[in-house]
Amino acid sequence: MLTKRILEAFILLFCGSSLLISFITLLFILIRVRPLISDISLLLTCNTYITLVGSTFMTLLITIYSVIGQLIPSLSFNDYACELRSYVNYVFICGFYYSCALQALFRFFRVVFPKIRLLQSRRTIVLALIIQWLIPIFYILAYLLNHDFEYHPDISSCWLSFKNIRALSIAMAFVYGSPLIIMGLIYALIIRYIRHSSHNQEIRQTANKRDLLVVKRIILVVLIGMGIGIPTALLLIIYMITGQQLTELVYHIQALSLTTGLVVESVALGLITPQVRNIFKLRRHRVNPVDGAVFHRTPAPRGPVVGN
Repeated sequence: MLTKRILEAFILLFCGSSLLISFITLLFILIRVRPLISDISLLLTCNTYITLVGSTFMTLLITIYSVIGQLIPSLSFNDYACELRSYVNYVFICGFYYSCALQALFRFFRVVFPKIRLLQSRRTIVLALIIQWLIPIFYILAYLLNHDFEYHPDISSCWLSFKNIRALSIAMAFVYGSPLIIMGLIYALIIRYIRHSSHNQEIRQTANKRDLLVVKRIILVVLIGMGIGIPTALLLIIYMITGQQLTELVYHIQALSLTTGLVVESVALGLITPQVRNIFKLRRHRVNPVDGAVFHRTPAPRGPVVGN
């Protein structure tokens, strides 16, 4: 019982921290950069932060229901709303990884096809954002319709059960594996393009290498988030091999690894994005909404201008 309380306290702490960091960063971007649509990179970063805000909020809400259910055992949350909360949470989690893949894809278009403006236009990016959200919405919907989000009385909430090996394995492959494969291919193609491109255009090469560095950092953030989720994968493998009953803390461990990853990702995403770092600099700096460059304000001359 004490172990459960400690784990729940850490889950609530990490959820609150990630939610606060993500929300403040998102708010700063919306306030300091106008119009936001003029900077595609920041628009895609905002999209990723929206997925972080949504997933941390839903995880926090699910954990609060879990705590209430254990404090008041007579209450039961075994209803459709419980499954719906888990559905929304998984949509945001899945949306995070695919939003990272979309950022990498935008960098790929900018490096390999710089002259094809259609691939970098606002309409194309908006269409890509819609598709990126439709993917998790409809994919996770299949789990909701099949009632794969099972209610667990010991935690008073709904999760994909470790006993449902089919659903959990496919979800891990689709949510984590597919975006990582996409980003890995993009990274390899950008490296190949840079190595085989002409070195005469030094400015273009510098911009390409900068985009490559950003893609590399995005992949690193995703790998960190996935690495923190290793305990969940190990528990699933143990159950598949032994078939024995897992510890009652298994879903607390899963939630703790998830929320730890959310905290790391909310901080790391801001650190790897140059435009976000520029926004948090001193007020004497301002962000160019086109390319995120930082300019210093120079005071206007106070004396009169003398003509010839």
